[in-house]
Amino acid sequence: LRLVGSEMCIRDRDTSKQNTASKILDALTSDIIQGVFPPGEKLQIKTLKDRYKVGTSPIREALSQLIAKDLVVSENQKGFYVSNISIDDLTDIYQARSKIEGLCLDMAIKKGGDFWESKIIAASHLLAKYSKSENIDMDEWQNRHFSFHEALVSGCNSPRLFQIRQSLYEKSTRYRNLWLQENVTNYERLQANQNEHVALMVLVLERDSIPAQKLIEAHIMTPVEIIKKNLNKA
Repeated sequence: LRLVGSEMCIRDRDTSKQNTASKILDALTSDIIQGVFPPGEKLQIKTLKDRYKVGTSPIREALSQLIAKDLVVSENQKGFYVSNISIDDLTDIYQARSKIEGLCLDMAIKKGGDFWESKIIAASHLLAKYSKSENIDMDEWQNRHFSFHEALVSGCNSPRLFQIRQSLYEKSTRYRNLWLQENVTNYERLQANQNEHVALMVLVLERDSIPAQKLIEAHIMTPVEIIKKNLNKA
């Protein structure tokens, strides 16, 4: 009985450590892609410990996983740094994203059912309604925009593709923030963006796969030229 109790305590401690490490990974990932820690910045262990209120081990574990995600680099004897951004990296990420998004959408069109269609209609309505607001909160718009695109591909039902898609989305977010403010606050751009969303919904519900794929790929690539201009200004 004592042995069983000891094993349970060990498992509880291991679970607690895993939960802490997971929370730190999520928090640090979010802070990097939202620009709290800008590209090229050195990530001081002490600073991270103070910010997230944890010890050294979960911080180092999170940093190791972020290296695998290409969001952090480690320089020998110098420490950890946020990965830099570049026009070549921007183009590569967005081209990969557009192809993966097109593939996921094609599979969703072939496999999705009535419930999938209803999710798309609901998400489209919420996004379209908010896009007509006089005062648009960027975070709220992003949430609704993200939900719409999630709904489009949700019928794909491929965990592996979703994993790749999420990784590319995280990498692109650091660049996307350079475009988002200009897009959401510009009425003409916002309307053009919203018109594409409506066209996507119609094509998907009609199960018109090839035009839907072409449109989603072009839609994903839309921010690239604007972001390039902002990078060249920096």
